[in-house]
Amino acid sequence: MQIILSGLHGDATESSVAEGLAPFFHVRKVEMIREGAPDSPWALIDLDDSYGKVWEVCNELRGVFHRGKRLHFYIPLHQPDLCEALAPHERIDIR
Repeated sequence: MQIILSGLHGDATESSVAEGLAPFFHVRKVEMIREGAPDSPWALIDLDDSYGKVWEVCNELRGVFHRGKRLHFYIPLHQPDLCEALAPHERIDIR
């Protein structure tokens, strides 16, 4: 499952983001996106956690400040494994 993290400083690195989130998530990979705003990059983070856990932790951490900047956590909806992670009563299957 993937999340997007914004509100980072320009000196953020893949390893610093992974280390910072390690107490909350099982981080597989971090990809820093710096195009357009190198001083305000965002990170695409691949996690090895259930949708429920990711949702809960993102809601808890959303809006936390880091070195004077507010962090924003976003869970992209179009992920191949997202629907499989939800129980049938938690999703709508329209075909």
